[in-house]
Amino acid sequence: MFETIEKAVKQLQAAQNKLVETLDMAAIEALVIVFELMLGQDDDEWATLSATDQASILADIQTADFDGMTPELKRQVLQLLLVATMREDGLQANYQVTPDAIGMWVGFVIEQFVAEGEPVKVTDFTVGSGNLLATVAQVLGQQKNEMTASGVENDDTMLTIASGMAALLGLDWQLTLADAVATQPAVNQDVVVADLPVGYYPSAVPTDFTTQADEGMTYVHHLLIEQAIKALRPGGLAALIVPANLFESEQAANILKYLQGSDVFFQALLQFPEKLFTNEKAAKAILVLQRAGGDAVQATPVMLARTPELTNVAENKNFVSEITAWMTANSLGHA
Repeated sequence: MFETIEKAVKQLQAAQNKLVETLDMAAIEALVIVFELMLGQDDDEWATLSATDQASILADIQTADFDGMTPELKRQVLQLLLVATMREDGLQANYQVTPDAIGMWVGFVIEQFVAEGEPVKVTDFTVGSGNLLATVAQVLGQQKNEMTASGVENDDTMLTIASGMAALLGLDWQLTLADAVATQPAVNQDVVVADLPVGYYPSAVPTDFTTQADEGMTYVHHLLIEQAIKALRPGGLAALIVPANLFESEQAANILKYLQGSDVFFQALLQFPEKLFTNEKAAKAILVLQRAGGDAVQATPVMLARTPELTNVAENKNFVSEITAWMTANSLGHA
């Protein structure tokens, strides 16, 4: 399996690197063209290359044997390509791919919440490269859920990448180029997932946000947490990747006040081992929220936990059992 993934990544990177050199473009732009070629689509810049260069690049793509892989192997290949591309171009942290060490736990929480075989509406309004949404889609696909997926992104290049990822994985997503704070992305969703960008919202905040800072600029991840709840149906669930220090910032009082309101239940905060991150400031956690209404109840107790090291099989097995039992006991999971 690993040899298959390594070979595919190596060959697709070879094609990407040739495009970078011959067309003098950024790695992310070259990756867009690689995706288009894999999908049999036309590209104006590709058409300017010589027949010899085109043949060489197409041979690399063909040798990768991407079409012969399982959906999960395909996603891993695309994820590794994206990680290498982000590193090559030196893109900022908010553009980084959600790693499987985090995405797998988001997928697990959603898998427990959604009953097997039921149709489910899922949105990710910071979809980025699409890796997190693809992870959730594959988890739900394994338990035969018919998933209606949508995503929002405010960067057109990243949205193109996400569109390509969905197409290459055989997934049908409704993707929109928009500012997820300024425009309500979706409504009546069963599930919202997102790897929230961290930083200040650069524009004027719409007046109907409870999480808006009393003075000065507001953290964009606070605003998007509020948007997530607005997007859910009553009783719907949000699993959001947030800064681990969410409740320690100078604006923590605003988000805590919102989470104590009548519209939302703060159900869990799952943190990760420190060694997973390059430094303490980069640490992430999964914030699990539920919109009030429907059959939703406040979990007792709120689950505050840290996931085990990935290499500790026994502890991970126990942690899965603990989370499953807690979700079932609090009407968050299907029995």
